[in-house]
Amino acid sequence: MVFPLPAAQTLCGRLRYADEAMVTVAFLSSIQDFQEGRIQEIADRLRKEHPEWKVEVVPPDGSKAPLAKFKLKFGPAILVNDRIEFVGIPRYRMLVERIAMVAAARISPRTAQPPPVPPAGTRPAAPAAAAPGPPPG
Repeated sequence: MVFPLPAAQTLCGRLRYADEAMVTVAFLSSIQDFQEGRIQEIADRLRKEHPEWKVEVVPPDGSKAPLAKFKLKFGPAILVNDRIEFVGIPRYRMLVERIAMVAAARISPRTAQPPPVPPAGTRPAAPAAAAPGPPPG
């Protein structure tokens, strides 16, 4: 008799499968060579502690085009799945929490939420008319 297996898990969490998208973290270096040691230190720590994430450090020459794309002049910056998440280098714990949120496809509580959508079949409320001002005098 064969029982269906639930998603494979370990004590540390769910196992990844090939069909799941890998999280890519790119550290864009400052074109002024600012915080290079800190960037490399955090990138090495991320690689060691989270091998399921692809971590790369882009050198200053390669960072110019992506920084310009995001309208930044100097850097450093951190991209997660080709979206800018941090300008500058945050605390390690904050960075790991945000990358984990992106990996889990959760929206950050700091992200602006879209306006609520009215239920189907209802008309949106008309804007309230401006109340008349007090009489002159």
